[in-house]
Amino acid sequence: MTVKLSKTHLAAVNRPRRIYVNNDVGYGAPMGPEPSSIEPKDWVAARFSAFAQPGSQVDSVGWCLDEGNIAAYPSTVLPELAYPTLLRWRRAGTDLVEVIISESHRRGLEAFWEYRLNGADREIDVSTPAPHPLKDQHPEWLIPGSWWKPGLWNFAIPEVRQYKLAILREVAERYDLDGIDLDFGRHPPYLPAGQQWEHREALTDFVWQVRQMLQGVAEDRGRPFLLAVRVADTVPGCHFDGMDIETWTRRNLIDLIIIGTRSIQVDLSGFRQATAGSYIKLYPCIDQHHSPDGYHAVPDPRFLRGVAANWWHQGADGIATFNFWNELPEFLQKGGAPGPMCEGQSVHALAYREIGDPPRLSLLDKYFVVARRYGGGFYHRLGNRWDDYLNLNHQTPLPLVLPADPAWVEVYVADDLLARAEQVEGLELQLLLSTAIAAEHLEIKFNGIRLQPPVQAADWLTYGLTPQHLVPGRNLLTLNWVAPSGHEQAVSLEKVEVHVTYHREPHVESPV
Repeated sequence: MTVKLSKTHLAAVNRPRRIYVNNDVGYGAPMGPEPSSIEPKDWVAARFSAFAQPGSQVDSVGWCLDEGNIAAYPSTVLPELAYPTLLRWRRAGTDLVEVIISESHRRGLEAFWEYRLNGADREIDVSTPAPHPLKDQHPEWLIPGSWWKPGLWNFAIPEVRQYKLAILREVAERYDLDGIDLDFGRHPPYLPAGQQWEHREALTDFVWQVRQMLQGVAEDRGRPFLLAVRVADTVPGCHFDGMDIETWTRRNLIDLIIIGTRSIQVDLSGFRQATAGSYIKLYPCIDQHHSPDGYHAVPDPRFLRGVAANWWHQGADGIATFNFWNELPEFLQKGGAPGPMCEGQSVHALAYREIGDPPRLSLLDKYFVVARRYGGGFYHRLGNRWDDYLNLNHQTPLPLVLPADPAWVEVYVADDLLARAEQVEGLELQLLLSTAIAAEHLEIKFNGIRLQPPVQAADWLTYGLTPQHLVPGRNLLTLNWVAPSGHEQAVSLEKVEVHVTYHREPHVESPV
């Protein structure tokens, strides 16, 4: 059944969202087991500091306070977090969820609720409850043989879908949110491993039930209630995990798709094709805590500029961030970490003044990098690379063992460097290999043009480029590895980066 959407609903979907922040604030006081003297006003000042800075391009914030199995708010459905500072605030009449929503709206920000559908982490670091009571009572509701010891919910079970719907209904009816994001990134699998696509109707049924519930809440309150989903970085990857994006689109079940997690490269063209003819907006997403492999919390703004510029060039409706450090350093007196810094500035705070504005990005220095598989977090440590797709960027090209035949790697570069040739000050290709080799054993072409011998430093090879070497969009790097006689050790291409430096103009802000 297709959901009918009102003009006011579609207007809400079409609202500009330059940057959508998935803001995990479930850490530090008051969200911790140690008592703290911090007061709500101080917490609000810190948690909104990066969004309130002059020039911020953040339009929407998705607030994540818990892992979905224990509530950080008064609940009749879920057990509640028993953190002492949170309880002290509540006894004084402060509901933290009400605070963040009202403060978001006061600042002109959309407020979404981030719901981790198979959230797991917090079950092991608090005493109430550990493990989850329903998991004890109904082990048949869990996926057999899950990698997570307390167990992951099996959405093929109707009772699980009903339970999750009740959790979301309570939040939707209680709080004046603009939308809910169903975060499928925490944690797959959601359906029996090896049978996800066979059970896809179960997830479609759940998303449909959530949509119907939110439509009812919207009608009662007289304004739209949007539904977002965060899914894998490719459409086939969604299918692997049992997520039928095409059906969700065709039936008008969702409004926003947040694509990927620890992502540099996402299948924007595939999602655009899957959602063709719809109103659905697409927001590619990068995680800087559970980061892309080899690019954890990069202390250089040029990296995030290149990622964002590529996504805008590929047709994104906005940029999504996940697990950025969202507090300005001067607001961290009571604890916390400033995240990546560059010349005294928070890299992430600077990104919020840059990456949501393509014209502003156009003449800022950038690194355009090729994506690597895997990355930080649970999956990297546990090696869970068989039963699910999301979080792992399985289809990205690097690392690449150099074969006997020439190897081919696409490098996406958003900037039209030939059109801006007079403004380009520096342009180079950097390759990182798994082991140092003699440069004469590696032949390189860029878009078919043979490159001159590189400058070599340790395992990095740096080749000079000119604007004539590149086209805006997809470029082709070709490598021919000519192994010396007797060489038996495999050589892998680990990283590929194109570095672009522009002549500095006085009005362009950059710490680099």
